[in-house]
Amino acid sequence: MNVLDWLLVVLVAAYALSGYWQGFITGAFATIGLLSGGLGGILLAPVVLSNFEPSLAVSLGALFIVILCASLGQAVLQYAGARVRERITWQPARALDAIGGALLSGLAVLLVAWALGVAISGTRIGSVTSMVRSSVVLSKVNTVLPDSAPNALQAFNNVVGTGFFPRYLEPFAPERIVEVAPGPADLPGTEPVKETRSSVVKIRGANDCGRGVEGTGFVFAPDRVMTNAHVVAGVDDPEVSIGGGTELARVVLYDRELDIAVLALETDDAPVLDFDTTIGAEDAVAIVGYPQDGPFDVQTGRVRAMQNLRSPDIYGNGTVVREVYSLRGLVRPGNSGGPIVTPQGRVAGVVFAASVTDPETGYALTAQQVQASARAGTAPGTDDAEVDTGDCAS
Repeated sequence: MNVLDWLLVVLVAAYALSGYWQGFITGAFATIGLLSGGLGGILLAPVVLSNFEPSLAVSLGALFIVILCASLGQAVLQYAGARVRERITWQPARALDAIGGALLSGLAVLLVAWALGVAISGTRIGSVTSMVRSSVVLSKVNTVLPDSAPNALQAFNNVVGTGFFPRYLEPFAPERIVEVAPGPADLPGTEPVKETRSSVVKIRGANDCGRGVEGTGFVFAPDRVMTNAHVVAGVDDPEVSIGGGTELARVVLYDRELDIAVLALETDDAPVLDFDTTIGAEDAVAIVGYPQDGPFDVQTGRVRAMQNLRSPDIYGNGTVVREVYSLRGLVRPGNSGGPIVTPQGRVAGVVFAASVTDPETGYALTAQQVQASARAGTAPGTDDAEVDTGDCAS
């Protein structure tokens, strides 16, 4: 158990004691106020903050709105409950009322803490995020709730989240970061890596939430570009910058679970990048793309480990197991969908997430994991196909 767990134990005990003295009736009123106020805050925060770009200030603002609404709701209904309880004079009934109040208050605190924990687990709030993700108490609460419970918080989670990447781990799964040496400093300047520039493209679009989105992709077959599904989620006509110009692309494959999409467009003379499924832990790779909607960028990196990560799909639903490389290197918004390439210039994986607990850690789907998507995206009949890209993912 970490510091957060012990704080939660103390908080639950304090609320249980308060609930004992207040009684079940007062506690029930207070709990209804706490939960309904908190729910109101969860619904209100996305409305108030939806026009702001994700940031630490927005995350803290969303949490403040929820805590304020929950506190106000609790105070108002607690007062009403106390007036009702004053009418109970029979002692046995008051004893049961006290015990019920203790249990109810303790459970209410755990439920609110869990809801806030789910949201915070996907943010970058320094050591707080790490403590939340490794919390034993919150993990236990999560296991007894229905699997679909976190789905109800998705809109709030999107506002609290400080990044432009989907969640790459379940809310209370500790992140395993293997220490490795930094990538070779000279790797970005090597010829095979520099030559990938002609095959790595910038992708832009406007999603159905009214936000501009950008990411990276790469030519993996004639007239085919691979990227992340969350880059083109809710986008009807993605624009691809390639060969000095801009092409409108069609999405011919969209996998919301794996987080892979395949686009069809005229790639002309852009070289096709081959896949490499042979790399492993401690191998050097280059992280290639257009981070933060900027110019072409290459960062050195190294594979920390190959892992099977359990996480929701790009919409925060269900559970997906992905084979990924955890990377030591700089992964930023806009790198999504870009390749990690070997010193020989071959694609070893597809970037899809950055760590919320460590700024030098990112994640890429392995080349082996995306092979089936590559085959499906080039299958006969896809030349004129177009698939639905669903709702926006942020």
